[in-house]
Amino acid sequence: MELKTHEVAKELGMAPRTIRKWVQKYNIPCTKNDYGHYVYDAEAISLLETLKTNSEVAAAYDYDTVNPPPQKNPEKDITIVQQKMDTLLERVTRTEQLVQQKADDVVSYQLLQQRKEIEELTKKVEKMEGIIDQLHEKQTKKLDPPLIFDQPSQPKRRNVFRSIFGL
Repeated sequence: MELKTHEVAKELGMAPRTIRKWVQKYNIPCTKNDYGHYVYDAEAISLLETLKTNSEVAAAYDYDTVNPPPQKNPEKDITIVQQKMDTLLERVTRTEQLVQQKADDVVSYQLLQQRKEIEELTKKVEKMEGIIDQLHEKQTKKLDPPLIFDQPSQPKRRNVFRSIFGL
């Protein structure tokens, strides 16, 4: 009886990827079909089962020795939690201060930029007022009626009819 990787994984309750990794890592004897997929016989399946049980036992043993269950000491737990809360509160306070400082810096920069823009606009308005004043002065000079004494006197033309008949 030969099984494919996904069938062996389902039988052992493992991921197919883990099965393939173990085959490569531990050199488990199995063959490949025409498509290059692993095909497992009874011997390969038994080796995988042994690896699985050994790894489960080893994982449980490693967890118990490396990470022993914590001893229950409520007073110590409360002080640890209190220290962590104090540290967290300190970090939050520091972060709030940094955010406030950054906000102040941004507002100051924006105010300086706006002040600069206002000064530039004020200069433009003053320049335009000067131009308008100049145009207004030119316009008023053209519209003022000339005084009688300012103009050279021109001889009056007599009516053509009167000049012919001498009237």
